[in-house]
Formats: sequence, structure tokens, C-alpha cells
Amino acid sequence: MKKYLMKAQSNIVYAIEVVSAALFVLYLGFMTHYYELFYDGTSEMFEYYKKLQIFNKEAFNLAIQFLLFALVLLVFELHKNRPGLFGLALVLSMTVFVSVNSFSLIDVIPKYKRGYLALDFTSMEDYIPSTFVFDAGLLLHYVLIGLLLAFTVIAVAAFIQRLKDGNPIIRKLI
Repeated sequence: MKKYLMKAQSNIVYAIEVVSAALFVLYLGFMTHYYELFYDGTSEMFEYYKKLQIFNKEAFNLAIQFLLFALVLLVFELHKNRPGLFGLALVLSMTVFVSVNSFSLIDVIPKYKRGYLALDFTSMEDYIPSTFVFDAGLLLHYVLIGLLLAFTVIAVAAFIQRLKDGNPIIRKLI
């Protein structure tokens, strides 16, 4: 049982790393497709672009925080070891922080998507409207929340197993 628990824990930590990095890259390049709204669009498109810039700045800042949190999991070797008390607290706080902030983004992404689709693109000849980044953002946030919830369950089970084995509550590193 311990072997499968650690294998699952390790795989989930790496999956969290990948999804956090994907969110970082997504929000890093988020505005690329929308620059044409700034340069070639109407005044309505320009106003939408400015609102989208504000959203992107906040989402990018959160993506940096998510990525740093994910890297902390590797620093404290939660991909190799069962969590101690600090490791469990880290997992729980990361799950809460990321979930709350992801849900705030999940709530506004559809509004920005609807605002984008409501724009009239007829004045822009070669522009092809795409909602890929909105959809990818939603999907990645849901996947990250799911992974963190699964990681929390596994970390609690591993911590309980650690206590049953008679190991100290606090490891030397975490």
C-alpha cells in the first residue's frame, strides 16, 4: 500500500508542476492573439483590450504564485517522501490558496469570453476570432484544482501511514 501511495503522490506532484507551468506559459502569451484588437480594431475593441490587459496581469501574477508553490513541493521533496506536519500544512494551504484563486478566475473567464465574442470583427479583414486561450485557461484551472484535491487526500493518507509506522510527526526537512 505504501509503495502505491508514494507512486501516486510522486505522479501527482509532477502533474501539478506541469499544469502550473502550463498556466504560467498560457498567461505569459495570453495577449498575443489579442494585440490586433489594439492595433487594428475599433475603439470598442481597444476598450475591451484594456480590460483584458488588467485581467491578464492578475491572472499572470497568480500563475507565478501557483508555479512557485508547485516548485516548493519539489524543494521539500514531497515527490519522494511522505509529508510530515509541515508538508501536510503546505499541501493543505496550497490547495486552499490555489483553489480559491482559481475559482475567482474561473468565474470571470467566461465573462471575458462572452465580451470577446460580442465584438464585431467585420472591420478586421484577416483576423480570425479564437477563444482557445479562454477555454484552455478554464480547463487548466479545473485540472489543477482536481490534482490538488487528489494530492491532499493522498498526503493525508500518507501522513496517517507515517504516524502508524511510528515515524516522527516532523521530518528533518519538513
